[in-house]
Amino acid sequence: MLVWGLEYYDIILFASLASILETYFFPSKTAILSAIETWGAFASTYFVRPIGAVIFGWVGDVRGRRLATIADAALVGLATLAIGLLPTYYTAGILAPILLYLMRILQGIGLGGEAGGGATWALELTPRNVRPYINGVMYSGLSWAVFLTSFVTLIAKKAMHQAFSLYGWRILFITGAIPALIALVIRLWGSESLEWIEQVRSRGTVKVPLGIVLSRYWVPFIALILINLGLTIYYYGGSGYWYYIMPKLIAPKLRLSADKAYTWALVLGMYGGIGAVVGELLSGFLIRALGLRGSFIAPSILLILLSPFIVYLAFTLNPLSIYTSLLMGILFGLAAAPQTLYFTSIFPTEVRWSAVAFGWNINASIGPLTTILVILLLETAPSSPMMLAVYGSIVMIAGALLVILGSLIRTREY
Repeated sequence: MLVWGLEYYDIILFASLASILETYFFPSKTAILSAIETWGAFASTYFVRPIGAVIFGWVGDVRGRRLATIADAALVGLATLAIGLLPTYYTAGILAPILLYLMRILQGIGLGGEAGGGATWALELTPRNVRPYINGVMYSGLSWAVFLTSFVTLIAKKAMHQAFSLYGWRILFITGAIPALIALVIRLWGSESLEWIEQVRSRGTVKVPLGIVLSRYWVPFIALILINLGLTIYYYGGSGYWYYIMPKLIAPKLRLSADKAYTWALVLGMYGGIGAVVGELLSGFLIRALGLRGSFIAPSILLILLSPFIVYLAFTLNPLSIYTSLLMGILFGLAAAPQTLYFTSIFPTEVRWSAVAFGWNINASIGPLTTILVILLLETAPSSPMMLAVYGSIVMIAGALLVILGSLIRTREY
């Protein structure tokens, strides 16, 4: 179950190494241009994810869940390995960033099938009475990926010192293919979804499942969009950008050490990731207590109230930010984990993979743009810790509000 989320390690690793990759692939006289080019490479993976969702969604609904998961794991792993072997701008010129963008695009197509779709396959293999709890274990794979990227980067940075910037980042990408390889091996030995097999035997398959989703199931599709987009915006408009923002923008404005700010961002990423794992593992109990729709609302309200305070402590490198990042992770995990269980329950089996994967990945193509939005907001923010916290939490609050709005839409469960 955890394997479903570990492929995200390969995608998120880019964020923790963004400041180093900027140096080797996007050198520019203008800092903001380098930032846009760097995060454009990060976002390119997300722009193409809807394409992967359409391709693998069709495969998953028409040809089988297992085949789709095998193919997407292989694609993500190979592209990640290739990034670790790419030439830099200083040896290959403009070809280097082009190749980096291309590999990120291939990662995105593969993840477009995995995100949402992999959860469909995993949950269909799980007995209904334990799905809320198993769902939390499964979803925690995403947060383990967040924790691992911060932990591995921090350890490598401390162990290798200057060598980390020279070639250590390559080692992280090359070894980053391992989670996808593990996912591939497990899926080769995995079984097909009995729900999908029964669907094919009794009613057959539909030729264009996504067309059925958009014409017949548009109300639950809108609910999916709002909830998932809100969570995506909250993450990428929040702690997902700290690895880059804190050393590049916050440290100069507050006259802090850029290296210390980067290290602290990695530490907070670790604690936030662990907190999210805890929240996700506990989410099954919250679902049982409040119901699927209700389980989104309570943690989202707390995130709205606490986000400015959490950002303030993080930006000022306050030791207390370890605990607030842990708390933010727990609340985010509680709000995020129920979505996979909820989304797979509001669409029928014959179109489920296409619906969940396409909706999930439309949002994924939009969410990372909020990182660029936050960069622009913070560029214009006054050099005051309080005002930086306000500007830095605007997008996070908007994301949590979208989650609440989406959860208020009533949908039928299958």
